[in-house]
Amino acid sequence: LATLLNAGAIHNTRYHSLSIHLRPICRNAICSLSSLELRQSIDLVYDYTILGSRNWSLRKLFGQGIMSSCPLAISSTIYIETTSNATNSFQLSPTPDEYITSTRGGFVNEFAKYIIKDKPMTIAATYPEHHYYTVNIPPPLYANQYKTGYGQQKGGLVTKIYNNHWTPLDVVLLQNLPWYIPIYLHTMKIESNGIPMIPLQMIYKPGKVREKSHSLELVLRLPSKSTTSIKFCFDYIFLKWQEYPPDANHGFYIGSTIISALLPLGRNYTGIPQDGSLYADSFNASRNSYLVQVRTEPVVITLPTPDFSMPYNVICLACTVVALAFGPLHNITTKRLILKVNNDNLLSKMKKIGKKLFGVKED
Repeated sequence: LATLLNAGAIHNTRYHSLSIHLRPICRNAICSLSSLELRQSIDLVYDYTILGSRNWSLRKLFGQGIMSSCPLAISSTIYIETTSNATNSFQLSPTPDEYITSTRGGFVNEFAKYIIKDKPMTIAATYPEHHYYTVNIPPPLYANQYKTGYGQQKGGLVTKIYNNHWTPLDVVLLQNLPWYIPIYLHTMKIESNGIPMIPLQMIYKPGKVREKSHSLELVLRLPSKSTTSIKFCFDYIFLKWQEYPPDANHGFYIGSTIISALLPLGRNYTGIPQDGSLYADSFNASRNSYLVQVRTEPVVITLPTPDFSMPYNVICLACTVVALAFGPLHNITTKRLILKVNNDNLLSKMKKIGKKLFGVKED
């Protein structure tokens, strides 16, 4: 995986995310022995307009192909979902080693499997010239977050959760805010389709200045086909000049809000089950419910920021004044004015006048 992490290719995507998961797992059925599992993952979202074509390949997406299998892994495998071939067909090259059909939560998905060997390889997909765009069906649960207010005195934060499922969903909202954004709990308003609602449970831990952040956790029951908004107000405070980051005028990032829920259906669900470690463990892994975590986009706020360029201007002005004053003072204090003694007689003066008249140059 590390060989495909090309910074130029990754930052050309619409969205990218790197994650590291560390958890204890059982070695045997009775869990008498345990180990630590480390899972690294990367999520990338590409745009056809940036790529210039719907045809893609590993070399085009990551800047290079796969050179060899992982020397530390027992096996290295690539899975490509081909469920959309029913509507938007594409041709894979080279031919996959195996085709897999997975039924999960009442939905059937198809995958192409490639086994990576100790030789360079790349995978490419070619689409036909004519493409038929279908209607994008929104996911059953998604959310976003944005800032309200103006100026640098008071502001607000709004989190909207969309439930497109036909049944109510119980969700857990977790939000951590830095200590330099004091929030007012009495200003919090929760509305679902414009109707006020009360959370099933609420845990609020206020923060302390320069010690710990604010923590807010809510348990909500979202009605079916609803849009629920959580609003509250906060203040902007002044920081010490040592507490500002190098690029203070860029602003401060507020972390994403985490929304957790158990979905009753497995459509477009690719999460690995709790008792599995590999992506292959999610094939034909139907459950009564499926845990999903949705993270909103981070928000940038601008705190009252001093003019950090003023010390630079003062230094430049002071150095200029010192330089202008130092030259004359140095000349006055280190040099002596002495009257030049004139020893020229009448004959030498006549010679100088004659040279000037006749244009004679001195050697």
